[in-house]
Amino acid sequence: MKKVSSFIFALAALFIMNLSFSVTAEAARVAVVPLQVNEKQVERAKDFTNYYWDVIIEKLKYPDYDLVSDEIVGNAVPDEGLKSFDQATLKDVLEKTDAELVIAMRIDKVEERPYNFQREPKLNCMMKAEYAAYNRLTGKYYAKKINYSRLIEEVLTFKTDWQQEVFASELKRSINRSIEEKKKN
Repeated sequence: MKKVSSFIFALAALFIMNLSFSVTAEAARVAVVPLQVNEKQVERAKDFTNYYWDVIIEKLKYPDYDLVSDEIVGNAVPDEGLKSFDQATLKDVLEKTDAELVIAMRIDKVEERPYNFQREPKLNCMMKAEYAAYNRLTGKYYAKKINYSRLIEEVLTFKTDWQQEVFASELKRSINRSIEEKKKN
């Protein structure tokens, strides 16, 4: 009994010592500009908006990141959206929202064209988009033009949603590059 009580006491002491020395870092504030979609060129605009927020919430979880409220971001961004995704525009949004990171994305075109000149019916799948982010903590501006084009068998579109897969993959890759820490030399 004496060994058990001393073991419990040692565990409690170890827990209390580690608890008192642990430091909690403040979450980085992230301003996420709502997804801009060219509804004339993109058939499923609402689906892409949902995919966008799903990926944002998955990648920028609370203990590390704190999303700025939609109301504050809405006041910092014009009603028609950002005209330009250049560094100066993103810095302006950062200043207005008091955030450390700003993320913006626009989808310009999503298209599927039948391509039936081979044995199996195929689709030429194309997506054009633009992504930009500015990280005040690292001083890093990241911008990427997404030009995806691929010829796939039409039968594959019944099993998978290529638009969602490509969009989510490109957005996740871009966010990872936006939030990565500055490499030490």
